[in-house]
Amino acid sequence: MQLTYPKAPSNGVQTLRPALQAALQTQGFGINRQFASATTSKISLSEAYRGYSLSLEDLTQGKGLKDAKVGDWHYLVFSGGVTIADAQLAEVRGHVEFSSLNHGAMAAATVAALKLAEQSPQLQGKTVELRVLFVSAVHLVAIWLHADSEDVLIPIEPTPKELAVTQLYSEASLLARLKPAADQARQRFDADTSGLLGS
Repeated sequence: MQLTYPKAPSNGVQTLRPALQAALQTQGFGINRQFASATTSKISLSEAYRGYSLSLEDLTQGKGLKDAKVGDWHYLVFSGGVTIADAQLAEVRGHVEFSSLNHGAMAAATVAALKLAEQSPQLQGKTVELRVLFVSAVHLVAIWLHADSEDVLIPIEPTPKELAVTQLYSEASLLARLKPAADQARQRFDADTSGLLGS
């Protein structure tokens, strides 16, 4: 399996470096141990890849990946060969700005999903673009391996296990699995009279 990446912002890495250095200096609450013990000189970044999202509306209306909205740029952050975070840049009025740094399970889960994909006979010899898909209405995060002929999705943490296990899914099989949860969420949303859901 060969991974390809979209053309990244030319100043993406320069934009991220000061934010990463500041985060390493504060080493605040909630930062994982590996991140807290990382040193700036040992930090390296993956190629940039895009985040995409599908809304609750999209799912309940039977829309698919072609309708996914393009989101932030993502970079995996490594220290000494270990994944320690997922850094994000947002495009704002034609240029990129630091958006967020996630040092939860997502970065390590991304690497684990890519290892799983590499071992899959289904993807042997194929070239795919790395993407990440978010369906926040049902708490799904999935690695999206996009090719012209097919799309392969691998749910990763923090996706709830009852929704989808970490394995390779076709677009149709994963979306079919998400549909009941999306329909339930839609019913709760429609039945809510407080006006607080979704805000």
